[in-house]
Amino acid sequence: MRPNTYITFALLILLPFALFQGCASTAQQQTVAVTDRPEEFQRFYAALDGVVRTYKVGEASDFPVDGFPYLRTNRFLAAIKDRIMDEERAQVWVEQMLSLDLKARKKEISNLPDQGFAALADTLGGISSREDLMANLEFYANRFLAHDRRQPGFYDAVKAGVNISGEYSTAMRTFGLYPVAYYPVVSATKKKYDIFRGWHQNPLEKLEVDGSISVFAPPRGDAVSPEALYALFSATGRDALGRPDLTETELKQLISAYAPVIYQDVAAGYDFFGKIRWQNDQVTIDYQNHTVYYYVTYGFINGAPALQLNYAFWYSGRWGENAPRIERGPLDGVTVRITLDSQGRPIMLDIMNNCGCYYFSVPRKEKVAQVVASSNALYPFVPTWLPESFPHDRLSLRINSGWHQIQHVYAREVPSDALTYQLLPYDVLEALPKNDRTTESVFTPEGIMKDSSRIEPYIFFSMGIPKVGYMRQRGHHAIKLIGKAHFTDPDLFDNNFIFE
Repeated sequence: MRPNTYITFALLILLPFALFQGCASTAQQQTVAVTDRPEEFQRFYAALDGVVRTYKVGEASDFPVDGFPYLRTNRFLAAIKDRIMDEERAQVWVEQMLSLDLKARKKEISNLPDQGFAALADTLGGISSREDLMANLEFYANRFLAHDRRQPGFYDAVKAGVNISGEYSTAMRTFGLYPVAYYPVVSATKKKYDIFRGWHQNPLEKLEVDGSISVFAPPRGDAVSPEALYALFSATGRDALGRPDLTETELKQLISAYAPVIYQDVAAGYDFFGKIRWQNDQVTIDYQNHTVYYYVTYGFINGAPALQLNYAFWYSGRWGENAPRIERGPLDGVTVRITLDSQGRPIMLDIMNNCGCYYFSVPRKEKVAQVVASSNALYPFVPTWLPESFPHDRLSLRINSGWHQIQHVYAREVPSDALTYQLLPYDVLEALPKNDRTTESVFTPEGIMKDSSRIEPYIFFSMGIPKVGYMRQRGHHAIKLIGKAHFTDPDLFDNNFIFE
């Protein structure tokens, strides 16, 4: 087949999929209809949504529910919608989405510039402060839900409205000739995997050092044994959605106990991870204040909800000779996630750069009966296994200079001379204080980190990921160039592994 004929054939094959995706989305939206809604409720949300769009302060970590302006969802809540059979669980499910929307909208209200808030207050009337607006938000959200819940078919309508489109563009893949780019990208990915596999399978002491190794550990609190952590799970039940029913205090105890020690090869200032700040309206990294940002998600292990502890840290940029030239640019980061089984024991570590790139899994070997390999042998990528002594010894990560890739995963006691990093909730990044006492998210309404840039979108356009290589917000990490997958897909592990 001639090249031009092949390209034409590929377009003819892929174009219907792009059209079908658009039609399916429209059809799904048409099924969402709840009638006789009070005009006052609709007017409030329309005004709020309008000013949020105008001033580009949309909060993107969670996703709107079509037809229900007071609800937002995430991939875990979307995944369980078809598993909810009784009304009691459905109520909890909807209330969780109500809570997500309230939390997101309060960040949006905080991030509105004064001009935007004044315009909204003038439209709505009777609002003198942001606190008033947030109080009105809670009032209308609860009244709106109470009204809709009385409508016949309410829960079916909500389920139809829960539709997360994902981070991949079918149009980009169609017009970027994805089938043509497929094989070169597979080949390049396998070569990178060989490099990673070599790092992880060779002894730690054989890794090259470009500068000097600096060690960073979480705050030294009261020592908690793994057995005491496991007891938190044995002493608690499951909530209505099947998740471990842990208190905020218990979650913070787990986050602190499992936070990793970072062995960073430091050759220049860009190798220090730090606290994110606004400086002259630019996202900057204060690397004298070493900081790791945490958040909690849920996935499935053997179909059961499993708690996931996420740790994200950020550098001022990806620079230096180790980093491939096309990947260099301002701002960089790594996310480390520890998934706990139903007894609270670490069963999986998975890691990505904060662009979603270089994703790999580190499972507990004795818990994996089979690795389900993809047809192209790319996924899942498992360069090593969880250390046997973890969590009795602290999880330790060796990271190289400039490129900021995790080269080795091991466990050992925390060195007495380790520097201390602070743990902060990821939420602060989505309404980060500025010097003038206002707040602004470090992410765009599309989930891209502001002031992050790369040339990769011009090279990997065919892979269908908008702004591929840019740093991204939680919830927006596409982790495959070939195929499709998202970091927060709760079925990610069950799709790739068969567990004991």
